[in-house]
Formats: sequence, structure tokens, C-alpha cells
Amino acid sequence: MALVKKWLFRFLLVVVAIAALLAASANSQEVALSFLGWSTPEWPLSAWVLVAFVVGVLFGILLNFFTNTKLRMDARSARKRVEKTSAELDKAKAEPVPDAAKEATQE
Repeated sequence: MALVKKWLFRFLLVVVAIAALLAASANSQEVALSFLGWSTPEWPLSAWVLVAFVVGVLFGILLNFFTNTKLRMDARSARKRVEKTSAELDKAKAEPVPDAAKEATQE
């Protein structure tokens, strides 16, 4: 199953790359972007789309990094609590129960 997923991913990657190349070749007219009185140099529309895509990917990676860092810290904290509780449980299991020992000898 993993092999099928790997090849399916590769196939989809090739299809997306071909679609991106076709879109880039169809959008080669040069445009300048304007925002709040600031204007950019004229670049092909496909270059602007590529820049927007790269900025979006980098922004997504940055957000994912912060989220994963928080989750890793929470998991580490939970792991420490489990280890502490497990150690306490092992210690409690090792201690004899005084009442149970007396009842066992009385029977």
C-alpha cells in the first residue's frame, strides 16, 4: 500500500508540475502590481503567481512550526506526568499493605 501511495503522489506531482508549466506559458504577459500607492516592477504574471505561492508555502511552514512546537511541548509535559505517575504506582505496588497482611494472617 505504501508503494501505491508513493507512486500516486509522484504521479500527482508530475501532473501539477505540467499544469503549472502550462499556466506559466499561457500567462507570460508582464504586469505591475500596485498597492497603497506603491508599485512593483513589471514581471510576467506567472512569476507573480509563483512568488505568491512561495510566500504562502513559507507562511504555512512558519505557522506549522509554531503549532508543532506547542504540541511537542505538551506531549513532553504529558510524558513526564506519565513517568512520574508510573513511578509512584510502582512504588505503591512495592509497599506492603499493612491491613491486608494482618487479615491474611488472621484467617
